[in-house]
Amino acid sequence: MRRIVVLGGLGFFGGAAADLLRSKGARPLLASRRPGADLRVDAEDRASIRAALRPGDVVLDAAGPYQRRTTALLEAAVEGGFDVVDLNEDLGYAERTLALRPRIEAAGIRVLAGCSSVSAISAAAVRRSGIAAPVRVDVFLAPASRFTARPSTGAALLASVGRPIRVWRDGRLSNATGWSESRAFDFPPPVGRMRGWLMESADSLHLPAVWPSLRGVAFWVDTHAPGTNAMFAAAVRRPLLRRLLERGQPLGLALARRFGAKASTLGFEVAPPEGPPVRIALAARERGYVAPVVPAALAVKAMAEDRLEPRGLVRLDRQVDPDLLFRELASLGLTLVEARP
Repeated sequence: MRRIVVLGGLGFFGGAAADLLRSKGARPLLASRRPGADLRVDAEDRASIRAALRPGDVVLDAAGPYQRRTTALLEAAVEGGFDVVDLNEDLGYAERTLALRPRIEAAGIRVLAGCSSVSAISAAAVRRSGIAAPVRVDVFLAPASRFTARPSTGAALLASVGRPIRVWRDGRLSNATGWSESRAFDFPPPVGRMRGWLMESADSLHLPAVWPSLRGVAFWVDTHAPGTNAMFAAAVRRPLLRRLLERGQPLGLALARRFGAKASTLGFEVAPPEGPPVRIALAARERGYVAPVVPAALAVKAMAEDRLEPRGLVRLDRQVDPDLLFRELASLGLTLVEARP
């Protein structure tokens, strides 16, 4: 088996990915810029990347927040001959990755972008819907904030609140304001009705690349932390409040870890050209926070064992088998519910 390196392995999601890989018999090396890791690597320092990573390595990149990242790791992968699987949810980073496609393909390496809830599970849900030419996909997330309220996730949330964002509307990337719109979702029991607020996500780039029929893609979030949705909505209209939220982010994250929800929901509404949509949701009482790392862990192990054939910038629908993915999520305690016309 080739070496598996989890970059950001001392962080929350990197640690969860490493635990899942160990449960499957792999022996991942933890890489971090912080002391205590197996490898000392800074994702923005090419010298440290070149010193630690080897040709043939499979790197699971969990070093968020991605909106602050350059493509240093990907460029090092092109030069050094190792593969990369990322958990990226950020639209800007996804665009920077896409711009490197010619170099990635010329190098003969594999890069799996967005191999997480955004966008691998989104793609698996579209496939599961059975709708061959969907016209709209809405994704809803209510995270297990008691576990996931971390600096990287907090930064990702605030990056959209009251700021210009881009969403896929009318068949193109269109401008909107983050958290300025909300909508309700009616998922099958036991999930029921939930409400999310509009955020930017890499789904707006990844999903239309696989399904050109898509006219709309949107990502909606409920913070699942007491009072936070209302504060974010107010911050859209009050720039001073937004600045206060930024400064008070460490306190806000601490409160979310103390009083936030343990349960989580990841839902999808997939609309056909005519007729009502298919609604799919993954609900968990406590362990839903592992969902983002499941696609990457499955893909990384397959790559390390040379069981993944595609090379280059691997298409979203070829990163992981949807049936295998949903079975793995179910084995980890996530309940799948569906409503079909």
